[in-house]
Amino acid sequence: MPCHEYLGVFWKAWIRIQDAEESLLPTPTFHFTVDCREPGYHVYHMTLTVAGLPAGKHTLTLPVWTPGAYEVQDFARHVFNMHVEMDEKPLEVYHLGKSQWGFDTYGESQVTVRYQVYADELGVDTSHLDQSHAYFNGAQLFFLVDDYKDQPYDVLIQAPPGWHVSTGLDVVEGNPFHYRARDYDILIDSPAEIGTHRVLTFTVDQKPHHIAIWGHGNEDAEKLTHDVEAIVQAQRDLFGGLPYDHYTFILHLSDRGTGGLEHLNSTTCGTGRFAYRPRKKYRHVLQLISHEFFHLWNVKRIHPEMLGPFDYNREVYTHLLWAMEGFTDYFATLTLRYAELFNTKEYLDNLADNIKAYEKKPGRLVQSLAESSFDTWIKLYKPDADSPNRTISYYLKGDLVGTCLDLEIRRRTNRQYGLDEVLRRLYDRYGAHGIGFPESVYQETVEEVAGSSFEEFFQAYINGTTPVPFETFLGYAGLRLERSYKNPNADDDDTKDKKTTGQPLPWLGVDIGTGDHQTLVVKVSYTSGPAADKLNPGDQLLAINGYQVKTEEDLKDRITLDHAIGDTIEVSYFRRGRLETVSLVLGTAPPDEVKILPEENATEDQKALYEAWLRAPWKPEETAQ
Repeated sequence: MPCHEYLGVFWKAWIRIQDAEESLLPTPTFHFTVDCREPGYHVYHMTLTVAGLPAGKHTLTLPVWTPGAYEVQDFARHVFNMHVEMDEKPLEVYHLGKSQWGFDTYGESQVTVRYQVYADELGVDTSHLDQSHAYFNGAQLFFLVDDYKDQPYDVLIQAPPGWHVSTGLDVVEGNPFHYRARDYDILIDSPAEIGTHRVLTFTVDQKPHHIAIWGHGNEDAEKLTHDVEAIVQAQRDLFGGLPYDHYTFILHLSDRGTGGLEHLNSTTCGTGRFAYRPRKKYRHVLQLISHEFFHLWNVKRIHPEMLGPFDYNREVYTHLLWAMEGFTDYFATLTLRYAELFNTKEYLDNLADNIKAYEKKPGRLVQSLAESSFDTWIKLYKPDADSPNRTISYYLKGDLVGTCLDLEIRRRTNRQYGLDEVLRRLYDRYGAHGIGFPESVYQETVEEVAGSSFEEFFQAYINGTTPVPFETFLGYAGLRLERSYKNPNADDDDTKDKKTTGQPLPWLGVDIGTGDHQTLVVKVSYTSGPAADKLNPGDQLLAINGYQVKTEEDLKDRITLDHAIGDTIEVSYFRRGRLETVSLVLGTAPPDEVKILPEENATEDQKALYEAWLRAPWKPEETAQ
């Protein structure tokens, strides 16, 4: 046998011996204690006990971001008073990086890590602790030791008397304060609400669902429970089952909405406390809950390779957030229609509002959906005053492209399949097995379902910035778009058809907000408007043609009632404390009224596609109300 072959055999044997020796080493066990018994200080007292940690150098790493919120937040900034002990003797702790610490052990024994975490940020992706409750996301509290991500983690919660816990973690031996995660990823992905919150319950497919509500407002608990159950059932029907043993909805009712964040078998949604009435507001609550629950499949299980398992130490890039988030928005509202929580008019009105918002943003012609997804770490969560001019939200445009893609698939397959079939196949092939898919698989699966190429569609509307022809896609379902303007001359007692006008209105080309002392301040200066290179974000508007404007409504009336497109006006403003005046020519405003209406001469095929898509009979009189 040649010498190099002997070496090869020896090397393989040595590796087997090393693997065998490593398999005989004891596996460390990990136990966290979360002490929130002094909530008034907004500080969690944390203890991590590790038994069976081998001798040598070790690292403690805290995530810099939390899955679902694509923003580096550097949670280590809230950690202080860290101490490490071995056999009750202190060990030296040294910083290795902004979110990483090191320590050395001299023998296999029990190591205890004690530290504190300041938590006074009320949000779905942060942690909060005060006299009313404790809420935490694991990424802010739980250190990873070395690379032991696949070991179980126990969590013991110490809370003030009378407090209870709601979380997606599994209870250990019936102790309502002792929980276990099968691995570190589950630990990070399971927030907890601790306090005196209300808990509403319902069951679907013999699986318990809990709604933990912190805060009070104008919610109707009975109706909320009914509606959330309907959402669960509608989305269950879309996929044919529920991939969990139990599910927890955490709702935070406060003075402001904080959005939502999805998890493997739970979600947190922050809403305004008075967002549950009237129905116009409540619809947004239902959309939020529906969106986060749909993530149960789309993102938490159906996702590209880079979105799990995660690297918590750095940004994770994908070009597919338009499918992960935008399509989730699309199905969130569509399944509300299927659950009979939205009627067809509400659904189409919501779609029309999204089209109006999309068409107002110049950024749709600058940034593609794929670019928007990839750049999320530096753009979506960190907008500036010019963002509407050079970026587009993968939520907004992704939702609209999802609508068009669904309609296109339904048309090509003669209503046999839709976009939901694409998600089901991705789930069956990847998500149900706990693996991600290569990015190219998404388009391939769409083409497989439709039995034809979608190269042109993807290049134009996803990888490119071609304006989306909504009229074409809505036309497949016998629908048309009507764009108009709110009639500035309409009276309160005018009929509905006189409330709007097809006559374009003059436009200054800016969005206005309220600054200090109720002053009018430019928030956005649109590149598509006449003030693009004349008025800057932050300018304090004072007067039009020498006469003061006091409110946003006053400014709008002065422009639309006293002037026409093409008129030259003088705008006076303060810029960094200096009085300025500029002349500009009024442009044409984008439509502020967009409606989706039925075609009068819709064909039977169009009507059939409409009915299959919205699961509602073709009733033009209801759609046009």
